[in-house]
Amino acid sequence: MAPMPAVCARDYRDFTFDVVSPELPCGAGWLANCLLELNIPVWQPWGFEVNNEWQRLAPFHYQYKAKCEPWKQTLPALQHLREYQFSSESAACFRHQWPLAFGKRRPLVFFVRDPRDALYSHWRRAIHNDPGFYLSFEAFVHSPYYHYPITFREYQLRFLQIWRSYLSKSDHLIVRFEDYKADARQTLCRVLDFLKIKAGEDQVDQALACSDFSVLKRVEDQLEKQGLLERKFNYAGMAFEYQQSYTPMMHQCVGSDFDDIYQWLGYASYVDARSQSCDFQSGDHRISAMMDVFDPPGNPQGGDRRKQGGQYQRRGPCRHAIQGSAK
Repeated sequence: MAPMPAVCARDYRDFTFDVVSPELPCGAGWLANCLLELNIPVWQPWGFEVNNEWQRLAPFHYQYKAKCEPWKQTLPALQHLREYQFSSESAACFRHQWPLAFGKRRPLVFFVRDPRDALYSHWRRAIHNDPGFYLSFEAFVHSPYYHYPITFREYQLRFLQIWRSYLSKSDHLIVRFEDYKADARQTLCRVLDFLKIKAGEDQVDQALACSDFSVLKRVEDQLEKQGLLERKFNYAGMAFEYQQSYTPMMHQCVGSDFDDIYQWLGYASYVDARSQSCDFQSGDHRISAMMDVFDPPGNPQGGDRRKQGGQYQRRGPCRHAIQGSAK
């Protein structure tokens, strides 16, 4: 378990609750930003060192000092020189870790997204942000998950399976991306009730307004206008996107191994999801046409690159923008 950062150790002996999510796009950043706007500290988000980003002014009174605002595409609440009078009763620990890393059992929020959409969103992000990315969806889901000896598909499956077993013995709340998209206010209030965090209606409304997708879009639009946007990180992700984006081939790539997970989280089974999707034969051709935009048929290396595995790395100043590149 990660220790409390030194900068806040005088006020906080330990985190009071955890928020865990898979390391694929699922919307957990929205919840982190809402909590910050409600003056709940989010120390060391997703394992990153933050001691040099904060200055303690007085007990529970902090100022954000990172001039470059490395979280601006994820946590817009963290603005240079903004001051916070943080709660003395709560401290959030946002993680992508596996259960074995959790030595203490405390209230835990498990933030998830339908695995089909999480995989699709990550693949699409890589296509948009890396000119050297040549993997089809099929190649991507079966490519190595970073430096680990499992694929992206296997990582998502094993992570959810192991957490399901762990959570059966823990005090927890499951929050789905789809619930947040359907009713952000109700979803946030459920989290606050579970964590016993008190907030007035006006405070909740303000937190929601400051954490809306439109805020992140404005940030990225401004960066793009200034020529400073290294990669686009935020898209207007929709709930159950696979229903409009998946082809039969894509469903087959993910497979039916997730059915127990789908049942646990309240998602459609493999068979039902295929029937809900746009089942048209031209779909696979649509994917091929998309790939031709990034890898023209005339490119002599294109075919070889598509057949090769891909490797994914973290890079750049944007804290956890994930870049994909084919070897």
